[in-house]
Amino acid sequence: MKIFQLAPEKFDEFYPLVESMIEEAEFSLANPDKEQIRLMTTMPNFVVFLAEKDGKLIGFIAGMVQRYFFSLRERVTDMGFYVLPDHRGTSAAIRLISALENWTKEMNVDDLYIGQTTAVNIEKTQKFYSHLGYKTVGFNTVKHLH
Repeated sequence: MKIFQLAPEKFDEFYPLVESMIEEAEFSLANPDKEQIRLMTTMPNFVVFLAEKDGKLIGFIAGMVQRYFFSLRERVTDMGFYVLPDHRGTSAAIRLISALENWTKEMNVDDLYIGQTTAVNIEKTQKFYSHLGYKTVGFNTVKHLH
């Protein structure tokens, strides 16, 4: 398995993973905009790492440096994290998180926030993050008004 940073020539291969993630997520009603995502991947405060096995992309993690809304302190927040179902339970997720942690350090940022919005195995995912040294500091809720 290989972990590497997204290069522009891999974007069209990466994009179907975004679509698969969105299909599983609570926000599946929000149609992804390919060009918006392409633009985000070119921003200097944004990164995507890909996991590839046997020449096929099997997962990704995307992160973005941003300030806390009330402070000048910066943090990295995951903007998407997805591993194909057949590759969950492998080292792909751990290796993707490790790549994002290293990038966070390279960006001179101390705080990394990783969430979960798919409602798939919430407790198992929380235990996985805890095992990697993360603590739960909140949760997401949603109410569809229309």
